[in-house]
Amino acid sequence: MGLPIFFILAMVLNFAHSRDMQDSETRDLVLDQTVKGILGEEVYLHCLYTGQSSISFSSWNRIDSSNKAKKMAGYKSSKMSFNRENFDIPASVTNLTVKVNVTSFDQEGEYTCVFDSDEDETKDTMFLSVIARPDVDINVKKEVVNKTLYHAVTCSASGAKPEAVIRWEISGALPRDDIFSVNMINPVHPNGTTSSISVLRFPLIMNNESTVTCVVEHPAFTEPKRVNIEVDTFVSPVISMTTVLVQEGGEDFQEVICTATGGRPNPNITWILPEFKNTLPLQRNVSKPDSVISSYQFQSDPYEGENISCVFSYVFLPFINTRTITLPIYYLSSIQLKNLDYALNSENQTSLALVEGDMDITIRMNVLGNVPSYKLKCSREGQPLPEDVDVVGNNLFVRGPVELHLAGQYLCQASYRRHQVSLQFTIEVNPKVLLPVTFPPNISVNLVENSDYIHIECLASNAVPAANVSWVLPKEINSTIQSEDTHYNGSYSVRSVLTVPSCMTRKYVIECIIDHPDFMEEERRQISLPVCAPPNITLQSSVEWHSGVAYASLVCSVQSQTPAAAITWAVKCHGMNISSSEFVMTQPEFQQSHMVVAQSAARIPIYSHAGCTMTCVVEHRGLEKPENKSFVLPSLGPSVSRAFLGEESLIWHAVCEYSGDGVKPNISWVFPDEDTAILVTTESRYNGIKVEVSLTHEFQLSLYEGKDLICLIQNNLGRDERRTIHVPKYSISSIEVLNKTTVDRRGHGQNEHRLALQENLSNQKILLRAHGNAPSYSTTCYREGGSAAGTEGMALVFTEPVSELDAGLYICHVSYHHHMAKVFIRVDVTSEETQHMIFIIICFSSAAAVTLILIIVLIVLCKSGTSHSSQKNNRTERESLAALMQDPRCPERTVISSTAGQHYAELVHYSIVFDAKSTV
Repeated sequence: MGLPIFFILAMVLNFAHSRDMQDSETRDLVLDQTVKGILGEEVYLHCLYTGQSSISFSSWNRIDSSNKAKKMAGYKSSKMSFNRENFDIPASVTNLTVKVNVTSFDQEGEYTCVFDSDEDETKDTMFLSVIARPDVDINVKKEVVNKTLYHAVTCSASGAKPEAVIRWEISGALPRDDIFSVNMINPVHPNGTTSSISVLRFPLIMNNESTVTCVVEHPAFTEPKRVNIEVDTFVSPVISMTTVLVQEGGEDFQEVICTATGGRPNPNITWILPEFKNTLPLQRNVSKPDSVISSYQFQSDPYEGENISCVFSYVFLPFINTRTITLPIYYLSSIQLKNLDYALNSENQTSLALVEGDMDITIRMNVLGNVPSYKLKCSREGQPLPEDVDVVGNNLFVRGPVELHLAGQYLCQASYRRHQVSLQFTIEVNPKVLLPVTFPPNISVNLVENSDYIHIECLASNAVPAANVSWVLPKEINSTIQSEDTHYNGSYSVRSVLTVPSCMTRKYVIECIIDHPDFMEEERRQISLPVCAPPNITLQSSVEWHSGVAYASLVCSVQSQTPAAAITWAVKCHGMNISSSEFVMTQPEFQQSHMVVAQSAARIPIYSHAGCTMTCVVEHRGLEKPENKSFVLPSLGPSVSRAFLGEESLIWHAVCEYSGDGVKPNISWVFPDEDTAILVTTESRYNGIKVEVSLTHEFQLSLYEGKDLICLIQNNLGRDERRTIHVPKYSISSIEVLNKTTVDRRGHGQNEHRLALQENLSNQKILLRAHGNAPSYSTTCYREGGSAAGTEGMALVFTEPVSELDAGLYICHVSYHHHMAKVFIRVDVTSEETQHMIFIIICFSSAAAVTLILIIVLIVLCKSGTSHSSQKNNRTERESLAALMQDPRCPERTVISSTAGQHYAELVHYSIVFDAKSTV
């Protein structure tokens, strides 16, 4: 019964061992099965040995068409390396990761990664496929098909392996089939590459998008390659037709201009002209990138009232626009006299009466019509005009004194080309009437103002005899008088000019008195002198910073009548007046029309005069007493400072901040082991009198860990402040694995934690805990061969389903700045089949143990029931059984009672232990 059981158990153990050997062989090699290389670039072939054997020889082998292996790169005797052709030296004897330059399609094929040790050989094969990245080009050209203008956009992806895929996008969408057509060809080259050529065609008139995108997809591109090209779109132009009058060579021409602006493409301009008469019109054409201009010039006379049309059209497009304009028709209707003062009566306005001896007579005429210009000619009695009579513009001008020979019939004619109009009028010259012996004066009073004074002119003109002019003035007025007499043609004029200030402190009335024999009493003219307006006083304040000190900048402006106002300053602090001259700046003056503006500026430091009152004192003759404008300087508030530490990435920041009023302090850091303060450039922000200063020092934690940093704040007020911050001291003592593990002592002096992961199960984690006082930790894990492992927080994470390739030794580092600790973790991978097999082995082992115990019990019972030949044999048997039967709970042997009289052994306990080892 027991023999078959042990046979089955041996078979099961042998199968498990062979399965474990196969898994171990596969698990000892990490290799990418398929790798793509791009022609002309570099590619890495990865192969890593993860087993425990000592590798003596490793190499990459190329498998040719005859299934022979050619060694490309590797290591001999664990130290000597070799390589050939386009292979570099691999990383190490157990890590055959190698860089390969892909220069030919012939490099495509199978490559074997081989690791030889004294015990066995481990190898696996991968396939290197070579692809070629295409060259992408795009261009556009115009084509005419069936009298329609087309755009043909060609996009090519040449020299590709495998074949590239080309598609088109218009504004992010596929081209419409009713507008766009696509033709595709794919020629194959002798070297095995393919060129994909796609042509997108569309009529210009139906396209309203200016950008066309060609999208090329190929395995050598990480994402589709997009190339854009600009194409023309049809845009209707802004068209216009105008006519202007131009003069060339003394003649008038009508120029008709047709313009098309902003169109794409530019249209053609043709003309529909009237029947040519005396002369051919002159044509001019001007073309610009964004406009087309065409014009014709016509003589005004023969083409009046003619219609002219301008046609805007395209060679290959159906759009036509026509504009028509009619040339103006000119006329002259009449000439009219405008000097009704010289007419003899209101009914007969073509008879003028002039007085002998009058000077500078102008006879005005008005020509009615719409002609652009005309010529005016006049004659007297069919003869040319007298020498002292000229035609000036539309007027007849008599230069000298009027004489009797100027009387007669006058004819004036206005003409423009074939248009003409005339006017006849009669001039009579009457004898001059002599003036009487006495003649009263013409009286006038005029005022002329300037910035400082008023000039009052009192004039008595054309009097016979001369008039007497005098003034009545208040005594307190400061004034001057200038008088002059003139004589002309038997009459006299008296002019008296009174000069007074431009304005007065109060209202005054003065009189100009004119006396003449023809007056029954004196003529008086009263003038009221203007009163000075009070000045407009403004006081503006602002805060300025200079050399770290806040100043109150005050500007006192006074707008007044001349003269300019006088400005002074007064400073009052805590009830006491202090000198203000050291704060006063320039006092500019400038004129504005009849007003003058005086300005005075003062600048005073706020920190030394906080709460003081600055007063602008203004004096002007428009004020009964000086007027004041005051400004109270702001008070200073308490200052606030602080120092603190900040951490960002791998850099620590020591920040010192200050906020106060009036003065910007000097801030510096005092570092350990330094006797003097180190000045650092500060960052300052100003808001009125308030200033905020921030000083930041960046450093590595290891530089000042466990030490004090001092921020020194110094200002002009003589107050120094110190802010001390302590840089903490950190440590990491050890790393704890929170998963259930077994700990082994290894040769490298570290404890190795061993645990098992479930095969084909994803998102398995090995949790870690760092023992130390650091505020945070950074975790990095990698495999024994140097490749990185995934981490998430303080855990080693296997996001993908776990396989035999994930088994091996992992080293995890936990760090905080320069502090670091590491832990070694041996990961085994177990499957459900292995667990089921172990469960079966345990069940079989238990059944075999129970069977063996029952056999032993039966043997003992049988022995005790038989007769004993001699006392010596009985004792020998009892001693032999007693040697076997020991209570594991007690180290002493079991003693058989001599008085019992029975010959049997006491059976206490048997423990049969099966040690089944597994990787679980």
